[in-house]
Amino acid sequence: MRRKLFFFLEKLQITRRERVSIGFLLICLFVLGFLNILIEQKAVYNEEYYEELERVFGERSRQAEAERNKILARYRPEETPLPGEAAAVAHTVDPDTSGREENDPPEVSEEERININTAGPEELQELPGIGPAYADRIIEWREENGFFESVDQLLEIRGIGPRRLEALKPLIKLNEETEMDNNMENE
Repeated sequence: MRRKLFFFLEKLQITRRERVSIGFLLICLFVLGFLNILIEQKAVYNEEYYEELERVFGERSRQAEAERNKILARYRPEETPLPGEAAAVAHTVDPDTSGREENDPPEVSEEERININTAGPEELQELPGIGPAYADRIIEWREENGFFESVDQLLEIRGIGPRRLEALKPLIKLNEETEMDNNMENE
């Protein structure tokens, strides 16, 4: 056995000094590993500090969840809330709309319609499916091309397709004169 070890070390061409230093390092490694196993390390922390951190974390988590639910409520207003969201999102049933079909657009009075030629970003975001990005795109299109002459021009805005446009049509209006012209053209 010693002879095989000797020839192995000769093949590696390691000097005596290198063998001694490697041996010393291996012995130190084994001793430190053994001491690490024997010595039990105690966790040093203040439980009161961590209880306070957990309380703050729980409070901020609830605030973030409430904000998330508030934002999601804009994008799915007719859905029932998921478990745990019942307190954050309150849905009311409008007696006027309970008899209509699901695919029918909601009925909105002329005064409640949003004028897309004059509305600001906040007003545009009140429309279903229109968030900050779409509102910015509508305003940007309006600044580049002037007022909308037809509701169908919304199709030129990236991300607004025929389905979204159909959902928006009953909720938006153009300038009063332009809207009357469009109604006459459609008839």
